[in-house]
Amino acid sequence: MADPLKLGVFGAGAIGGYLGLRLAAGGAEVVLHGRQWLVDVADELCAFDLEGKRLAPSVRVVSDARALSEVDVCLVTVKSAQTLGAAEELREVLRPGALVVSFQNGLRNAERLRQTLREQTIVPGMVSFNVVIEGDKCFRQATSGPLSAGRVLGSGLFALERLEACFGRGGLPLELHHDIGNVQAGKLLVNLNNGVSAAVGMTIKDAVSNRDIRRCFAACVSEGLDVFRRTGLRPAKVVALPPGLIVKALPLPDAVFLRIAKSLVKIDPRAKSSTLQDLERGRRTEIDDLNGEVVDRARSAGLAAPANQVIVDVIRELEGAALARQALRFLTPEELWRRIASARA
Repeated sequence: MADPLKLGVFGAGAIGGYLGLRLAAGGAEVVLHGRQWLVDVADELCAFDLEGKRLAPSVRVVSDARALSEVDVCLVTVKSAQTLGAAEELREVLRPGALVVSFQNGLRNAERLRQTLREQTIVPGMVSFNVVIEGDKCFRQATSGPLSAGRVLGSGLFALERLEACFGRGGLPLELHHDIGNVQAGKLLVNLNNGVSAAVGMTIKDAVSNRDIRRCFAACVSEGLDVFRRTGLRPAKVVALPPGLIVKALPLPDAVFLRIAKSLVKIDPRAKSSTLQDLERGRRTEIDDLNGEVVDRARSAGLAAPANQVIVDVIRELEGAALARQALRFLTPEELWRRIASARA
């Protein structure tokens, strides 16, 4: 019998904790690296899949990255702004030849890791579903969607195939893609709703049930799709509808859109975007790697992305209040749509 896959998760929060537990359920020997709160509840950790099935496999939880020195595969799940620091820390502990998979938001994190981790194989990944943490110890998948990673050749192939098999045994299939950059671009377009729903302080389900919010989201996706296509990316379909149809479907009347959406995606009423969760916890958001990515690419190409710029501006204002531990003053859906419509006029 083969030895179990030795797997580490660096920066285990909602996504990292959930993926680690699913992999442990699939037979991996898992070490979760995270903050002290995670260490404190190590014996109580559990995960709930989208159907509500509870999983509570054994994992090791640490706050010292040196515990990852023997892993075959390391998943990096820190926030985008922490990637360079994570790479510096991992360079000191990971063994040469280890496979490193970036399951992070945005388009640039694998390259950021690659700049520092030159003796490891770096693979971009994509998590299209939402995870919420309940009671600081339970990780619940709150929306449906695929899990993907890029294909590799050479030394990292065997480890990637073992990772794929382990995810499969854990009931969470991993899709492998040659064009993972386009898959990530498609995911980023969907993730533009992170900032939109956070700007109004609404859960994902409440946000997509509001036509003004959907109009805001459609405007952001339309800009992002145009910018990506003009800068050499071809965003892939990562949810039931391709990006172009998402833009057309979102502004439809509530009765029509919600009937369509119900057949396409499952959303837990408790699901909140990671951006809103960061604001509520007084943390810096990843808005620069989400809507800000569209704004930056547009500017570099001599284009405009006014809807996404509005979202960036609103989230930065909220972020300032959150970091200062001040009350968060969210916009109403009507206010946000007026700002975006005015900016695009």
